[in-house]
Amino acid sequence: MLSRRALNIGMMSVVAIGGLSSVASAANKPTIGVVVPTLDSDFWNRYVTFVKTGADQLGVNLIVLNADNKPDQMIRSIQDLIARKVDGIISVGYWDTAPPAIRFAKRANIPVVITDTYPPFAPQSENHSNYIAFIGPGDFEAGYLYGKALLGAMKPGPSGKKVIGVINGTPGTSVAIDRRKGLAKAIAEDGNVEIAGEVNGNFVSDQAQTAFESLYQGHPEIKGVWSANDPMAIGVIAALKNMGKMPGRDVLIASQDLNPPNVKAVEDGEQLYDIGGHWVQGGIGLVIMYDYLHGFKVPADKNNIKLVMLPLTKADVPLYFKYFPGGQPHYDFKAHSKVYNKNAPPSPAFNLKYADSQ
Repeated sequence: MLSRRALNIGMMSVVAIGGLSSVASAANKPTIGVVVPTLDSDFWNRYVTFVKTGADQLGVNLIVLNADNKPDQMIRSIQDLIARKVDGIISVGYWDTAPPAIRFAKRANIPVVITDTYPPFAPQSENHSNYIAFIGPGDFEAGYLYGKALLGAMKPGPSGKKVIGVINGTPGTSVAIDRRKGLAKAIAEDGNVEIAGEVNGNFVSDQAQTAFESLYQGHPEIKGVWSANDPMAIGVIAALKNMGKMPGRDVLIASQDLNPPNVKAVEDGEQLYDIGGHWVQGGIGLVIMYDYLHGFKVPADKNNIKLVMLPLTKADVPLYFKYFPGGQPHYDFKAHSKVYNKNAPPSPAFNLKYADSQ
């Protein structure tokens, strides 16, 4: 299924990965393009690092394009990769960019894997045959788990209720919606929770800091904060310190991503709980794309993957550093690829866990 098309590399910005040539596609060394929302992010840098590791192991020419947090640039990046005649595209579905990305790629007969944010239609559906798979976080379950951990550690205040503040992510995104639904389940199960207020941090630290400062000044009774991602939790921590409060003592915080500053915050006791590691989704997508380009079609029951994520408490920190050195799991890409291993499991996806092997 691989093409031998030459790539006409233009002058647009490209991140060269691992010293691999991105000039030509070979029958046994495909060129795969990867588009990420921003490289000004611990999360997306870890995503790219894991994809790079996979490209090095499998033998892939990798082109990574950075959208600089701009929806229009996300689409232009897709169009750029199509013009370069890449063999496959792995893109994050931020800002509803997945549908047009899939449509544009289909015209050029290029297969697409979408990660992180769900399109409004399933992989391999009738009109989207080139959309071969989705890999993303199990956001509902994660939002529930860290909501439950937060509420379980809290005690009722003078009102008799556990009073929390909620920092939501970018409105309308599947990530923000599903995580918040998970929190709703945790609140319903607890039955003794008062939400003092909800603000939008747009998944960004400085916006969350400003929004939470305003919320907390109006509701100093808040004793717990549920944040839809890690950068916003860092904004909450900064806001509390600016107001003379001690995060982890005066206000408990739980969030999602397992970014390095938040792992450190958990280790230091400033953050109660974190969950994540779903930056592996890009690497899993790379195996799926690589196998597909070599003739191994994605099974219908394995083309829509929701990852089980890794929880982190202070007690887990030593295990995290042991089993995820540099934030990366011990994962053998060749062992999970049908090209290299005829006995590879049906899906290259794996559960993040504290163990010696995946």
